[in-house]
Amino acid sequence: MTTITRPAGVTATTRPAWMHWAPRLTAGWAAAYGLVRVWFATGHAPDWKFPGGDLLLPDWASVAACVISALVVAWPASRTGVVLAWAAAAGWVAVCAMALLDVIGGVLPGLGIPFDLAGMLSRFGGLTGAALLAATALARQRQLDPTCLSCSGGPARVSSTPRWAVAGALVAVAGCLIRVAAQAAVGFDFVPYDAGLAMIVFEGGFLLAGIALPLLLVTRIGRVFPRWMLLLPGGLLGAGITAYFGVGLLQMVVATLSGEPVYTDVGLPASFFWVAVPAYLVWGAGLAVATAGYWLRTRKPCGTCGR
Repeated sequence: MTTITRPAGVTATTRPAWMHWAPRLTAGWAAAYGLVRVWFATGHAPDWKFPGGDLLLPDWASVAACVISALVVAWPASRTGVVLAWAAAAGWVAVCAMALLDVIGGVLPGLGIPFDLAGMLSRFGGLTGAALLAATALARQRQLDPTCLSCSGGPARVSSTPRWAVAGALVAVAGCLIRVAAQAAVGFDFVPYDAGLAMIVFEGGFLLAGIALPLLLVTRIGRVFPRWMLLLPGGLLGAGITAYFGVGLLQMVVATLSGEPVYTDVGLPASFFWVAVPAYLVWGAGLAVATAGYWLRTRKPCGTCGR
């Protein structure tokens, strides 16, 4: 029989401090970031280097999103409130999807991706709100199920990699390979980035994230690495790729239904994007699923209840 040892004064119903401050910080963020969005909407926005501005929302729509976020925080603790908070967090990740280009352009400036410091700070401000909304959702979710406020009786650690995680990894690899095949069909000379050392590093990272990382997440060899070394890039890339190309696919559908061309400024046929963008989306979603399985496989028991 396993004996669970807790710190003095800590019980399964002791509410962690972050559950108190998460909603308050979220409300403060909604007010502060909302004022920034109003400032931008009234004609004071910087000259953004990316077409369309800093967020994938018009300025006044982003103000409305901040108001909605504040209302979500003010919503009484309930199942509906939890769902709304998670949905709001996901929405902010989606509208800040170009942050993925900020990261790539900042790490590999030689690629020629425009680096917009003001735009990056604005998008990271939106992502901060997404994180706070997620924390608020999790706090209220645990509040409604006080079995253990540290883990709320969440998914327990599994002894082997779930089959659905393996399927997610294989789907991610397939998405990456389909993306490579689409590029091969139009020619590798048609790439939107500058050639050079940065491009070589980018292509290496592309293959690592598309083939090696998903497989490491679901195979035994992956447990040789420190947990964070796979969990962090898997989670961030999975969410980032899914958000960026999910929004991109939605834009393509809207453009097609409106009778407008799809990404004609890049110089590639529309058929390329109808293959490449869904492939990226499948890749990102599969990677996120494989990362979730890796997290369940490697998570440590709850320090409060021992689950």
